[in-house]
Amino acid sequence: MLEISFDIAYIRFVRRHHFMIITLTLNPSIDYTMTVNEPLLDVEVNRTTSEQMKVGGKGLNVSMTLDKLKIPSRAIALLGGFTGDYIEQALRPYPRIELTRVPVDGMNRINVKLYHGPGTLCVNARGPEADAAVCQTLLDLMETTGQNDWVLVCGNMMRGLDADFLTALCAKVHQRQARLVIDMEALSPQLIERCRPDLIKPNFYEFKLLTGQPGLTLADLPDAAAKLRKSGVDNILVSLGAEGALLAASEGIYRLTQEPIEAVNQVGSGDAMLAAFVGKLTEGCTKAEALAWAGAAGSSVAMTHDEVSADQIAEGLHRMHVHKL
Repeated sequence: MLEISFDIAYIRFVRRHHFMIITLTLNPSIDYTMTVNEPLLDVEVNRTTSEQMKVGGKGLNVSMTLDKLKIPSRAIALLGGFTGDYIEQALRPYPRIELTRVPVDGMNRINVKLYHGPGTLCVNARGPEADAAVCQTLLDLMETTGQNDWVLVCGNMMRGLDADFLTALCAKVHQRQARLVIDMEALSPQLIERCRPDLIKPNFYEFKLLTGQPGLTLADLPDAAAKLRKSGVDNILVSLGAEGALLAASEGIYRLTQEPIEAVNQVGSGDAMLAAFVGKLTEGCTKAEALAWAGAAGSSVAMTHDEVSADQIAEGLHRMHVHKL
């Protein structure tokens, strides 16, 4: 605890006149993807034709995209066991990510995705459980945030972390006068009221769940987003996949459309979109300009299973069209 207290005092000192983007990944993982070309066998051994391991966790994905855009961030992640060591090692090639490892007992989960012919089998592990000491460490770390920092709480939460913890963490962020962003599938109107985020980024399916309107259409989305803003969320960024995105903000409602692409990857596009949007806002872009960058980042990730570069993201800007409704 003394070491953590020293770190907090040091970070406050060196960052007194700076602001930064801070990502929180509260349930990191290793995503292990395998491909089997032959039909799956029930009794005999199935053998893969390819395998790939990647760091998983929405907050870490955001930080990695920011690094590619040459924007620094601080990534706070709950890490444990040899899988936590792997995640930490995998982040070392990203020079603009300042990793803060919060130790947890047990090992971070390994999520398996198996492509077999026309089908896909996904199995997500349960992962470790955060104890009271981990919760307190996370709350203490929020004391290091400063005015105008961006704190991005992304992805699902580890066992042991609940809505009361999230509310307390968000209260710490507001006390420090930092900007709060939440990108969580389990977001509810009640949680929005308690946490008071400055920005949320649901996809269209999550937005329909959030508003209790399963039959909502794209034509209805602008009015529904404007109505949700009145509940206290200043900015709502809804990712729409191939249909682009919609941003509801104090400046108005913006619609992003994009030229058709050949999408081959469904993982990480929304995280890249959020990273580019927030990152470009910190560089002085208008919200309309940041929205175009967000679309370019998301579509670039969707077009490949490989890593994307800043140049590839920038090249995607010509496919983006933003207009105010």
